Amino acid sequence: MRAPRSRPRGLWSSPTYLAFRYPVFRRVWAAGLVSQLGDWMQIVGRSFLAYELTGKAESVGIVYFASYAPQLIFSLWGGVLADRFDRRKLLIATQVAQLVGAIVFGVMVSTGAADIVTISALSFFLGIAFMLAIPAQQALTPAVVPREGLMSAISLGTATNSIARVIGPLLASLLIGAFGLEWVFWLNAVTFLAVIGAWVVTPVPRHAPMAETRSLDAMRTAIRYVRDTPSVKVVIGSTAFLMLVGIVYQPLAVVYATEVLADGSSSVGQSYYGWLQAGIGLGAAVGILAFAGIGRRRPAATFAGTALAFSATLAVLGLVQQVVVAFVVIFVVGAFHFANIAVALNVVQHEVPDALRGRVMAIQMTGLVGVVPITALLGGLAADAWGIGPTMTAAGLICFVFSLFLLRWVYAITAHDYPQEAPETQVAIATLIEEEA
Repeated sequence: MRAPRSRPRGLWSSPTYLAFRYPVFRRVWAAGLVSQLGDWMQIVGRSFLAYELTGKAESVGIVYFASYAPQLIFSLWGGVLADRFDRRKLLIATQVAQLVGAIVFGVMVSTGAADIVTISALSFFLGIAFMLAIPAQQALTPAVVPREGLMSAISLGTATNSIARVIGPLLASLLIGAFGLEWVFWLNAVTFLAVIGAWVVTPVPRHAPMAETRSLDAMRTAIRYVRDTPSVKVVIGSTAFLMLVGIVYQPLAVVYATEVLADGSSSVGQSYYGWLQAGIGLGAAVGILAFAGIGRRRPAATFAGTALAFSATLAVLGLVQQVVVAFVVIFVVGAFHFANIAVALNVVQHEVPDALRGRVMAIQMTGLVGVVPITALLGGLAADAWGIGPTMTAAGLICFVFSLFLLRWVYAITAHDYPQEAPETQVAIATLIEEEA
């Protein structure tokens, strides 16, 4: 196999930014950044809308539950589709569906037709499209970079969401204040055109065919693979638990900003909420890139260490009542949490064979995204009953205890090149990448 051309120079010579050497990755990465800016603007706008309609944390939790419930219910089926059909075409179709949903959101807000029921119903529809997109998108990552650049591509791809989390909420706050809430949704609809256009002009090789003809058999095969592969089982199970208990700081940040930092003032809380989301994203971007190198060399130690650090800082966050301190602490929370997620994604991507990639990534995404609706709903109820601060502190302490047990399991975690990858797949990927260069 002829190695793809690369021209290391400047920043691109760093292992962290290795994937940027390849034009095809740069194109889809930039398009993903634009689209995720819109996603985060819509997430912020949707949370504001739900909270303003009722003034209850429970409403925010209900909308989050509707948004992410499809990931919990249908995720593995989405992985089967990603392994059975053309992943690129599937991804494009889901982006079109989300574009239409954003337009409908804008119309609802502009006409005053929005209420919790309609917001939840539309969020559920968009959640289905998002659920179908994620396994296909994750499974396409090894098709746009050679295997030596995979860790870099995963880190940079995860950092995309973090950068968007910094800028998106701030843009949303500015748009809401200057032009009205509906403009958050209008602009989000436009951003989907970036991803659609990028993948339309990006050819990828056909992935290895799925051996199973029945969807149920295909799901069972993926579940057995995860169960019988220690590194994959430990990583997916651990990140799922940390998300289930610990992600409470994300969907209920608007409640924390309003009730704790702004002392109940909705207008002040709106500004603080944007800054908190920006702090999470900035911390995530720094953490992902800072731990990319050591995560590649020592995945087990990095995974366990970041889990412990995330849990401890989350417990501290629930005790903080000053804005500046809260921004610093939530920055650290985001740094350790998303560094932990990036290591987890890298381990699984390196372990899984291509024919199973969509389904296994769907299982991992269920643990990373699918549990969010449960956390948002139960966290909202807990915050209404006991307060958002105690809820966050309790979540952090539970995660910390779990992470101590994780120290006994991390020996199973490894990260290596694709042992099961079909040679013809790598040849096809290398050829496409070289043609783009």
